[in-house]
Amino acid sequence: MSIDRMKSLRLAVLASALGLSVALPQAYAQEAPKPAAKEAQKPAAKENAEPTAQKKPEAAETKAPVEETKPSEQTQDAANGVTVPEYRDDRSSPQALIESYYNAINRKEYTRAYGYYSEEGREPDFKTFVKGYENTKSVKVALRKTEPDPGAGQIYWSQPLAIEAESNDGKKEVFGGCYTIHLTNPAMQEEPPFKPIEIMTGSLSKSELELEKSVPEACEAP
Repeated sequence: MSIDRMKSLRLAVLASALGLSVALPQAYAQEAPKPAAKEAQKPAAKENAEPTAQKKPEAAETKAPVEETKPSEQTQDAANGVTVPEYRDDRSSPQALIESYYNAINRKEYTRAYGYYSEEGREPDFKTFVKGYENTKSVKVALRKTEPDPGAGQIYWSQPLAIEAESNDGKKEVFGGCYTIHLTNPAMQEEPPFKPIEIMTGSLSKSELELEKSVPEACEAP
């Protein structure tokens, strides 16, 4: 073999080896982005998970619970006649006002009950008002809390409630409806006499349901 041919062969082998060493880095350079591609898939999986999270049903809107007056707050039979509830005169909230009103009815204190109504909203004739309760032995009240509807210096509430009225012969009837409660902003009452929270109107209809289920879920704004 000639020297020139041997040189050519050596150069060919050397060139092949160099070509292989160059080709290997190129192959790794092509596969190096693969882990990055896997990372890119993660956000896609997160995006796919988001609609599933959105499909979860929303929590049902909670309704204001019904609150009933206690048995001790009604007129009850006793061995020596009847027992009446303890005196209550509370105007701190619409609920307390209504409970105080029926507390007066249960205690037969009709003048006090009459005073919980506004002059514009109550029965003009006091004797007619009293006659409406002459056959009522006791009243049980159930109501929901309500939020105020403030105006320009005037605050109103639409109070959902139901009552169970027991007559003197022991018959019980349930009525449900709404009362409109009013308060002139105390900070704006600059001259006496002070006007506390009061009942403007009341509307009750007979119900065939039990007391708690007869309380309206809400009342229209006054």
